[in-house]
Order: sequence, then structure tokens, then C-alpha cells
Amino acid sequence: MSTALPDAAALSRAVYSGWACVHCGASLARGGAPAGRAIGQIGAVRLDVDVYQCLPGRGCATAGRT
Repeated sequence: MSTALPDAAALSRAVYSGWACVHCGASLARGGAPAGRAIGQIGAVRLDVDVYQCLPGRGCATAGRT
């Protein structure tokens, strides 16, 4: 099952920086798994960034839906 990723321009600073889960916003201080690449643009500036999700079994309701 695939979960659509939000537009990169709509990500919070923590998610954009890889500090928080792209799905639930939880801290990834204990580790995270790749969730894909969020794509976005503001004007001529591309904001594409790799985003991360909670590790499976760590409490994120959406973990493992890559």
C-alpha cells in the first residue's frame, strides 16, 4: 500500500529537516525509515527532499505504508 506524500512546500521545518515523521510528526530521535521523496516548488525554487517515517513497531499509526 502506498501513502501519498505531502507537497514539500507544506512540510513543517522538523519534517523537512528529517527530525520528524512525515505521517504523524513524531520525533525520529530514535531512528526512522525512508518514506520517499516529497516534491514541491515555490516559484523557480525546487524544494524536493527525502522524508522519513517512524520505524515499524514504534507507535506510528501509518508506519510501514511506503
